[in-house]
Amino acid sequence: MARSKRTDYAKVKIWMPNMISDVEGTIAGVALETFSAIGDTFTREQVLKLMTERHEAMVKREAERKAA
Repeated sequence: MARSKRTDYAKVKIWMPNMISDVEGTIAGVALETFSAIGDTFTREQVLKLMTERHEAMVKREAERKAA
């Protein structure tokens, strides 16, 4: 079986109450599809808040590395 050296690639299986979905592609694309599968508004808002906080922390770390 051949292995490819893919970068920025992910495969995810999403189980929902009425269907199962196999998603694959770029990490950003898979993240968006996974986010779309979150069923209720409250959970989506909580996940979005956590993702925003993570993004801010990553940007801060990247800026600190550039400054060093």
